[in-house]
Amino acid sequence: GILHDVLVKVAGFVFPADFVVLDIEETREWEPLLLGRPFLATSRALIDVEMGELMLRTDDQQVTFNVFDKMECDDGDP
Repeated sequence: GILHDVLVKVAGFVFPADFVVLDIEETREWEPLLLGRPFLATSRALIDVEMGELMLRTDDQQVTFNVFDKMECDDGDP
């Protein structure tokens, strides 16, 4: 199915996003999240491939991620 306008929080910013939900076997390992063109457009993303940076912007604020740095996921499990 498809979920519309799900609020996604990224480094203090909240963006609406649509998700396609797939019925797959659940694992305890971290699964990557693919950001599609609509989400990147909503977050006014700028991608610098040479520098390996992804910048998300909203209003007058922005956050930049180094795509080569490992990010931690807080899934609520101890």
